[in-house]
Amino acid sequence: MSLIKKIIKWFLTITLIIIVLVGIASAVVYKMFLLPTGNMKEPVVVRIKKGDTLMKTAVNLKELGAIYDERVFIAAARIVGVERTIRTGEYEITPEMSPKDILFLILTGRVVEYPVTIPEGYNIYQISELLGGLEFVDEAIFLSLIEDKGFMAKFGIDASNMEGYLFPDTYNLNLGMEEKEIVTLLVRRHFVVVEEEKAKSETSSGLTDYEILILASIVEKEARADDERPLISAVFINRLNIRMKLDSCATVIYGMWDDFNGNLTRAHLEKMTPYNTYLFSGLPKGPICNPGRAAIRAALNPADCNYLYFVSKNDGTHYFSASLSEHNRAVYLYQKLRRYRK
Repeated sequence: MSLIKKIIKWFLTITLIIIVLVGIASAVVYKMFLLPTGNMKEPVVVRIKKGDTLMKTAVNLKELGAIYDERVFIAAARIVGVERTIRTGEYEITPEMSPKDILFLILTGRVVEYPVTIPEGYNIYQISELLGGLEFVDEAIFLSLIEDKGFMAKFGIDASNMEGYLFPDTYNLNLGMEEKEIVTLLVRRHFVVVEEEKAKSETSSGLTDYEILILASIVEKEARADDERPLISAVFINRLNIRMKLDSCATVIYGMWDDFNGNLTRAHLEKMTPYNTYLFSGLPKGPICNPGRAAIRAALNPADCNYLYFVSKNDGTHYFSASLSEHNRAVYLYQKLRRYRK
């Protein structure tokens, strides 16, 4: 056999071997990376925490039966760059997903989101406790962040903290979000709502934006019936206009938040705090909660009335009065007489 024929035969043999090996490798890759493992029976949620390595995530996925081999998964992840862009949070893995699908799910950061509702009237401590209890924030980090002057300055907030600026609403949050992301989401929503309500307002109370926010927070805590918010707003503005103390129990309670058991006494009304509107005229030092849209609207659009007083009727509504004598009669009727009848 001539040398040329031997070379051709050798070349064809090597080529055939390469083709076979490539075919085998392609089949293995197809099975191990492009097809579901078949080892999962139902969807699972995988959580990637801050600091988790790609190796830890891959091992976890293998233990769940979501991938065949962690080494193949890691090699592919490094090729497409997931190792550098892996995002913390929770990912839902379904039985029909292949390792490739899982890899790109993590690459695109399509994390599981949860609707979280922050109730109207919650203060910063209640919001911190709510989000902390659901594991979305570290409460200490959250509270320190909303008192961070540099962070507040980014939003143009010049106050002792962000009380009043964390808008109560339903948000889609994920467990990979940092505290800054969540606070930013709430604060930006606040400014959007305020601008919308200011654009629709046809009256002027003469208050600054921050004073409007403080007033709205008081209205939020004092009002129960929706249609009474503008009336309560008017009462406080009327009092401000004649330099009359606001006498709001809600502000007193906020001023001693860490030392209040739910039973308001005369001693509490005499306790010195920057929020005690029984002792000082004018608005308190700052907001006492985070008001919703309706309370902000009421602060911007108080009712046109001369009321200076209101007292609870014990059914979620109030009796409003323009004079002290009328107010005293209402207090007797709805409060003192009620206690006598018990």
